[in-house]
Amino acid sequence: MGSEDSESIITRDELEQKTSQWLLKENAASAQAFDKAAHTYLKKLNYKLYKYQQVLCSEAEKEKYLRLKRHLQNHEMSLSSPSTFNDPFDCHMAFPGTSRQDLVARSRDIVDTIWRVGSMAESPCNRLMWSHYADNHRGLCIEYDFSTFDPFSAGVTFAPVIYSPKRPQVPEKLLNDVATDQLDRQDYRFLTSTLFTKDSVWQYESEWRIVKGVHVDTQASSPHIEFEMPPISAVYFGAAIDNSCKGQIAKKELQELCSQAGIKTFSMRLDKVGYAVRPIPE
Repeated sequence: MGSEDSESIITRDELEQKTSQWLLKENAASAQAFDKAAHTYLKKLNYKLYKYQQVLCSEAEKEKYLRLKRHLQNHEMSLSSPSTFNDPFDCHMAFPGTSRQDLVARSRDIVDTIWRVGSMAESPCNRLMWSHYADNHRGLCIEYDFSTFDPFSAGVTFAPVIYSPKRPQVPEKLLNDVATDQLDRQDYRFLTSTLFTKDSVWQYESEWRIVKGVHVDTQASSPHIEFEMPPISAVYFGAAIDNSCKGQIAKKELQELCSQAGIKTFSMRLDKVGYAVRPIPE
């Protein structure tokens, strides 16, 4: 079997193993192995990743819709503080052998102060993602083209989420009340790895993340920052977005915006026989 054939069969589990080794071991060999595996895996996906989003918002949430329009116009995505996530375990370490709630709160504050995180999926046809993150199929899904994306130049960490039944455990230094500025590079690598580790129950998401450090004085006060993403190559409208006048109006407005930006659009349709949703070009 040639090298091209052997590379093409890398599994998600294998990629997650190499991701874990790379995040926890600062050496050239683990970094090179991760880069090769990630490139090979993304190639199978045509270098496309997807962001599911809500479209229909109440008047009080109008800013969410305006932010979505800016994202489409500027090829952006919001990176958020972990405290805003829907999983209370997400990005937070285990504290075995201690009952000190001040340490738990301190670790959460550190993570929320230092990093902002953006999430993507591997397919625009994930029915659970449409239900959980795109307002029960009334939202949309944005396709980003990562074929030329360089995380180093963008100043971010970019990797798949590692699904595990075990939570990362808190570093010894944090248990000993060491100040944040006394944490070394390996400590920060471990803390970063917690941002890419989730409970196995979320495995259906096949998630990838972009993690960016923030400037404590200027950005840490905001739970969201805007990040310039790779080009948006397509937008997929949910199968139920046309079920209301409000949805039809929003869809038309966003279609026009995409047309002006040269972004392809698709409408998702429910399969007539099986459990599936399929994109139909517009």
